[in-house]
Amino acid sequence: MKLVVSKANLRTHKVTNYPIVLAPGLFGFDYKIVSYFLGVARYMRSMGCQVKALNTEMARVERRAELLKVQILDYLRATRAKKVNIIAHSKGGLDARYMISCLGMEDKVASLSTIATPHHGTSIADWGTRRLTLVAQLLKGLLGMDPQTFFDLTTESCMRFNKRAKNAKEVRYFTYSGAKEKSRITPLLWPSFDFIQKEEGANDGLVSVDSARWGEPGVKYMGNFSADHLNLVGWRLDLELLCDFDTREFYRGIVENLKRNEL
Repeated sequence: MKLVVSKANLRTHKVTNYPIVLAPGLFGFDYKIVSYFLGVARYMRSMGCQVKALNTEMARVERRAELLKVQILDYLRATRAKKVNIIAHSKGGLDARYMISCLGMEDKVASLSTIATPHHGTSIADWGTRRLTLVAQLLKGLLGMDPQTFFDLTTESCMRFNKRAKNAKEVRYFTYSGAKEKSRITPLLWPSFDFIQKEEGANDGLVSVDSARWGEPGVKYMGNFSADHLNLVGWRLDLELLCDFDTREFYRGIVENLKRNEL
């Protein structure tokens, strides 16, 4: 996977001490026409940030962490920066955690901010892996996707993951969660919302607040925001004509937190 660094990405970062990389969730992509973090990188650059949106594959955490590492090292060489600040959505947070603690990248990462990452797994993945084995096999054949991708998100798998992927003392950790009423989230997420609400409580349609919060020592929880899982990366597919979640303000807050902490 080749990392392309444009001249815009080589500007001196004026807002944060270290450049920012955006790590996507399960369906990670970044194209010129449309990006996983919809409009986020462009907005952050308008703030004066040096930022790069990364790509990934629908694969196991270990594989995705390797891809993340390669792209970050390439970006560090291109920008001549010593470290990066990672902002990761959903499964991207697990990829980043694994990369930092298990792939020797603790000295290359200044901070990790996770958004709606299922640190303790999600009950909908538990449900899905028990019933959708055939579907997963079909996806493997059609998309080349490893069916085990979904197992990484189960509560049992994340329990084992948390014992293995210990936090690095040199890295600052921040977490963000999302949740709002069912009637105000993307209709595609209604079935999973109901299931998670029953099993875990407040959620964004795919990840509960408790799982996204993480709650580990040394991790600072930055709060819950009125957004569903897609709103948090700039996508608005809900039924509201005027979504009350301000994507720009949300990411401005993340950047301001990095700035306050001299990251």
